[in-house]
Amino acid sequence: MFKDELKAEIAMPQLIELLSNATEYAQLPLRHNEDQINSDLAQKLPFEVNPYSYDSSHTKTHILLQGHFCQLQMPSTDYYTDTKSVLDQAIRILQAILDTSADQGWLVAALQVINLIQMAIQGRWGHESSLLILPHIEPHNMYCFRPHNGSRHKKGARSLKSPIESIPELMAYCDGRSEALMSLLAEELSHSQIDEILMLLRHLPEISVTLAIKGWWSGGAGEQEEKAVPMDYQGGVRPDSDWIDVHADQEYVLNIQLRRLNKFKKRDSKSHAPRFPKPKDEGWFVVVGEIENKELLALKRVGYVRGQTNVQLALYTPEEIGRVIYTVYLMSDSYLGLDQQYDICLNVIAPSIESQVNTELKGELEDFDFDD
Repeated sequence: MFKDELKAEIAMPQLIELLSNATEYAQLPLRHNEDQINSDLAQKLPFEVNPYSYDSSHTKTHILLQGHFCQLQMPSTDYYTDTKSVLDQAIRILQAILDTSADQGWLVAALQVINLIQMAIQGRWGHESSLLILPHIEPHNMYCFRPHNGSRHKKGARSLKSPIESIPELMAYCDGRSEALMSLLAEELSHSQIDEILMLLRHLPEISVTLAIKGWWSGGAGEQEEKAVPMDYQGGVRPDSDWIDVHADQEYVLNIQLRRLNKFKKRDSKSHAPRFPKPKDEGWFVVVGEIENKELLALKRVGYVRGQTNVQLALYTPEEIGRVIYTVYLMSDSYLGLDQQYDICLNVIAPSIESQVNTELKGELEDFDFDD
């Protein structure tokens, strides 16, 4: 359905247009004089829409989506109702576009689609600061998160030496303490509003990621081994210890351990999404790709991480000998600004018949039903 229009490196404006042209939106209502209203709204949007089709349901969908991301004031209750109708179907359509991107092995397209899913849930543009998804925080409040001359510094709050530009940075700065958040926002917001933000910061998922590669290596102990992926890279030239030897043209298993660090008292898996028309369970996408070739290697959906969740993905090594870097992305399906990414440095060595046979034999034994 989307293969003809979907491109390997599709940009966000084109992706929003592709979503707007889905057949599901062909019957979106167009009422009397709405072509003129659509024309007026289009002038307030960052991306151009087709100026010759303001009487089209797809063009109206395009306008409503951009209006949702801009938090644009709509001209009537009908337009808010229509926006709700568009959003009700958007996630399912985007999931289908994501599956198509994954089938094609298109890394850039897949990451863009996931970003658009986050935008649809939160009602914000992906290029904006993730701080704007917090309640009561608007663009004019962003100065509160920059260093100041000390006039707003309160007792118990650490000095702000550099701007806070993302939710994880704000979570680290506040560390659950109301005094720290109060020192930043007391001049702009009331105590009850600040408490509301603090409750959300405590609720937002803090996920710790651990990676390991499991498989067979020649000269091993005759059984599968598991090698931890170094996670403490700070930039610069990578030390040799970061590179994991793997045999060429062989299947390994990537073990991904996700552990939630903040234990929230309420057992609530719902995400904070006040601008989305229905409740949304918190979940994740795990993506593995090779940035150099812009190739998507694996994609898996993961549900709400309550305590600890273990994810396994099949990982196939290249046929060519040499060094290659695979990148693991952990991306929220609900929030902007909480994504993480880690590199897996592989030193691809000569293929091993012994290891390949052991890998294939293990797979065949797992498929065999011994219960019959």
